[in-house]
Amino acid sequence: MFVSMVAGVAAFPALAAAVAIPKARIVTEGRLALVVVILAAVIGVAIINGGGLRLYLNLTSLSAILLIAFVSFRARNTISGVSALVMLAGSLCFATKFSPTPMLQPADVLHLTLAAGWWGVAARY
Repeated sequence: MFVSMVAGVAAFPALAAAVAIPKARIVTEGRLALVVVILAAVIGVAIINGGGLRLYLNLTSLSAILLIAFVSFRARNTISGVSALVMLAGSLCFATKFSPTPMLQPADVLHLTLAAGWWGVAARY
């Protein structure tokens, strides 16, 4: 649960930054990127655990996924755009507790689509 929370509040925004502004210092400089990711994780965990605002996690991860899709399609990078939509579909399946097959739980669908989506976005590099 903790790793999923950190991924939602830090890793997804970091991936969105890498896709949206690939030449920015927070993306190209490893130490600065690490500091930003750790800071985002600490702030996100404090907001979610301290304030009980799970909505922050959902908004952060979904807005990052939507930004990735928007930037990818705008740059005519269809593979990254479709991959972001796959991640969005998996997130929506999890949120609505829907599974397209009885063999998979909604959390399984989420994790499989996120893995496929990250792989598709990373294929650009």
